[in-house]
Amino acid sequence: MIFLIVFICCVFELIYVSFAPLRSGRWIQLWYRRLCDNFPVRKIFGGASLLVSFALPCAVLAYIFGNVFADSVFLTLLGGTALLLFCSGPGDIAQEIESYTRRYLDEDGNQPPPDTNNFLNNIDAIDGDPDRPYLRAIAIEANARLFAPIFWFSVLGPVGALLFRMSVTIARSPTLDPVDGVIAKRLYDILIWAPARLLGIGLGLGGTLGPVVGVLSRREVKLSQSEALLGDAAIAALETTITDERDQHAALINSMFSLVKRGFVVWLAILALLVVAGVR
Repeated sequence: MIFLIVFICCVFELIYVSFAPLRSGRWIQLWYRRLCDNFPVRKIFGGASLLVSFALPCAVLAYIFGNVFADSVFLTLLGGTALLLFCSGPGDIAQEIESYTRRYLDEDGNQPPPDTNNFLNNIDAIDGDPDRPYLRAIAIEANARLFAPIFWFSVLGPVGALLFRMSVTIARSPTLDPVDGVIAKRLYDILIWAPARLLGIGLGLGGTLGPVVGVLSRREVKLSQSEALLGDAAIAALETTITDERDQHAALINSMFSLVKRGFVVWLAILALLVVAGVR
């Protein structure tokens, strides 16, 4: 069941149609604010109020899947697929990459302004290193938007996917209370630690494994280093030579996204083998 749900989610998000227009993280912040405004959550729980706001939706979801959907394979499949698709994103990474590369290669001056929500439009290239920040960002965003939710869905079920989506949404919110921001960032660092390293291995298996093993063995295991490690592993796994030529920029971005998709295929195959072996 888990493999089927994960497979459907990957196919929709990376190949066919995205459900990005139907999902938004605004409800998570709205829910947290209303919970704190209408109930004495902060007074009772103090700095742990953010964790309480995460626990309540997760408890409701666990009850639904553990009791309401428990006896129905169809409802479990439908509900699990919908939940995982909802917890992915919130944006469509494939569409954003395609939009960026199409605009980058199009020399027509009558183009609309770039989409500020596109993560590639918000990257500041480093002088003398115009490509690597974009390539690293693709791997990091693919992990946060799709691979990490899939990982936690596979480990903890729907509750794991929802918990990760809530943590990453709150951690990236610019309007958080400083104390809440520290807690949310720490929770995000904890939840991203394993998926970042596993995706790095998948990228190595889909590209060049030797340099990735070197990166993983050299880097520290600190929680805060997970995204930096994944970015380094992605660059090491990419077989294409990085140049400074303008016409290579879009090609490198497409090559990195192709590598990311191969990394997903690697882990889908591993998950399938685990299912056949009776592990999941």
